[in-house]
Amino acid sequence: MKRIIYIVLVMLVAIMSATSCNDWLDVSPETEKKKEEMFSKEAGYRNVLIGAYIRMKSTSLYGDEMVHGTVEMLASHWNNTSKNTKAYYLGLFDYKASVVESAFSSIYNNLYKVIADVNGLLESIDEDKDLFSKDNYELIKGEALGIRAFCHFDVLRLFGPIPTELPADAILPYVTTVSTSPNSKVTYAEFTEKILKDLGEAESLMKDRDPICFKSIASFNSSASTNDDNFWFYRQMRMNYYAVCATLARVHLWMGNKPDALRYAKTVIDAKDETGAPMYRLGNSADCSRGDLTLSSEHIFNMNVHDLASTELGSARGYETNRSILTKHFYESGTTDIRFVYMWDYVYDSYWWTYNNYFKKYLQSENMPQISKNTIPLIRLYEMYLIAMETSTLDVANTLYETMCTARDITPVSITDQDVLKNLLIMEYNKEFYGEGQAFYMYKRLNVENIYNATESGSVGAYVVPLPKQENIYCANLLRFLYP
Repeated sequence: MKRIIYIVLVMLVAIMSATSCNDWLDVSPETEKKKEEMFSKEAGYRNVLIGAYIRMKSTSLYGDEMVHGTVEMLASHWNNTSKNTKAYYLGLFDYKASVVESAFSSIYNNLYKVIADVNGLLESIDEDKDLFSKDNYELIKGEALGIRAFCHFDVLRLFGPIPTELPADAILPYVTTVSTSPNSKVTYAEFTEKILKDLGEAESLMKDRDPICFKSIASFNSSASTNDDNFWFYRQMRMNYYAVCATLARVHLWMGNKPDALRYAKTVIDAKDETGAPMYRLGNSADCSRGDLTLSSEHIFNMNVHDLASTELGSARGYETNRSILTKHFYESGTTDIRFVYMWDYVYDSYWWTYNNYFKKYLQSENMPQISKNTIPLIRLYEMYLIAMETSTLDVANTLYETMCTARDITPVSITDQDVLKNLLIMEYNKEFYGEGQAFYMYKRLNVENIYNATESGSVGAYVVPLPKQENIYCANLLRFLYP
């Protein structure tokens, strides 16, 4: 039997900051375990799964670059006037600058590293089904499949083609095994089919088994929870059943499958807890007043990032946009929109003798609810409403939008035709997901030419990020590590 090496969970925390493949693979023998030892107990599978989540929280992925860093710069959401910076080049969609190539290479390789984490688990779990208690086999396998699809989908959204302009050639590798053979690229149709297959299996495994199907979010976050296994606490921080459904809504919308996108969006919108109350609710001004600016009542899937307050993002002083840009494109004079009133800090800087407009959605305050501390949302309820709007009749879209506007303290406009709806969606994705990394994908999916505040127009050259020049290095090094 070939010897396959897996990294122990306790070392994963220490190595998440590594940016190069060689650094990640430079692990001493004392921190290694053979596959058969790691997966000899259910606890080993749990540890590998948690390790994948830890990697997802790295700054190269959803702890920064994929949420409020590089991907937000592509949407021209931050000031990019300083020349020769990453934000400056990305604002021009100049993908040849070394700082940009480095950022995309890191994102690409780290997404596939997360995929490799769960692939090791998925290759063995069926053979070890008898190790698991209760429904834990189905839940752990379902989460792993969901993560694999989620990360592949973000590879597709960033590095893949515009969905309305599909090439016939193979585009990207969809990796499902740990193998000594190179992973070949597949076509768009094959790639999306594999995403749907993984998500479909995850949905089947987790439906009516995931504890979130029976209990409220509050019960999972309570120390007095009646769960007999604390591994399943804080379900919105995991790829839970509703997160799988929400991801399916995203994927079907990307593919143009509007009926299926609507069906899955409504599954989340209509979800109920054990009392019959809505599982998720739209956030409002009362939440913002308590310091809950990420609107945690909407979180379907999020990441808890340790000590967010120590970062520029969590201090609300690291990211800024000119106030004149916001008021020109998104917010009319005198607006009561909570996304403007609460989430931006307009302060005078005595050193520079000027006013600065800082983004404070992730500001960490002492009085904020515990559930919202150190959290970065990956999927929220508001997006499900937007998907439902886009895929419903105009009458239904108007009704949904009225509900959304009530939550955001604004007066709805009448959606009279598809052009009005499209323009409204473009506006809403920008206002709602500032600092969450979703606006660029909306622009790309709709093939929008006019990107707010961008100096260059949206085009194939802007929307299709080139694959890293060294895209195969990670796979080659990983295989040498797994099969020494």
